Amino acid sequence: MVQKLAVSNGSLDSLIKDCAATLERVASYKLPPSLDRRLLWLSENKETLTHEEREELQALVDLAEDRTVEKLQASVMLRSLAEACPQLFGTAP
Repeated sequence: MVQKLAVSNGSLDSLIKDCAATLERVASYKLPPSLDRRLLWLSENKETLTHEEREELQALVDLAEDRTVEKLQASVMLRSLAEACPQLFGTAP
């Protein structure tokens, strides 16, 4: 059950800014360099991979695809927040 928060206007503004900051971190996420290099190496050598390496490649591809979707969703939400509360944002994200 969702409970309504009793917050003042300033607290709500602060909450929205915190949410926006979190969304910005998600939207700007990049795979760590070591994972990115591993994904590239596995992709370039997929014809000679062992069974375990193919599973690793699939897991990394799944991870990268999931993060991409989350980044796009976060970007859309940031734009929506900026449109709904322009007074809280200097410029639209």
